Order: sequence, then structure tokens, then C-alpha cells
Amino acid sequence: MRPALDARTHTRRLLYQGIFSHLSDQEISNIHHLILSEDGGANSHKKFIRVWRMGDYTSEFARLQLLQETNFLLQRFGERMIEEDFLETLID
Repeated sequence: MRPALDARTHTRRLLYQGIFSHLSDQEISNIHHLILSEDGGANSHKKFIRVWRMGDYTSEFARLQLLQETNFLLQRFGERMIEEDFLETLID
């Protein structure tokens, strides 16, 4: 499977799971446009990575799995992982 397709599919999943619900309507519209229009070129995953970093993975514990999947893809693309303080939240 092509990395761009993985990035597009993962971004769509994050969008539908509400990871971006804190963003403005215009920002969410831009994400939809990116999903529909991205050509899958060699560096297209960079655009999706910028979007993933705007997500809110902290509002529900179930989103921890989505964060882990996102971090897995980031590592696959050679990018740094998203850092969240989930352990602090769980301990408090």
C-alpha cells in the first residue's frame, strides 16, 4: 500500500472519530479538501502530518489508540511522534 494512501485513510479516520472537532469549520473543510484533492506525490504525506499534529487526542481515553496509530505512521515516515501527557492525566 502506498504511504500517501495510508496517510489519507488515517486522516479520514481521525476526522470521523472527532480528533479535529475542536478546529474551526474552515479548518475542517480544509482537511476534507486535502483528503479529496491530494495527488499522492512523493512528499504528500507531509501535508497530512501537519494536520495530524493539529488533532486533540486527549479528550477521551479511547482516542489513545488513535494517537498510537498516528505515532506508528509518523515513525514509519521518519517523523517525530506526537507527545501528549496521557500518563499524567491518568495518574491524577
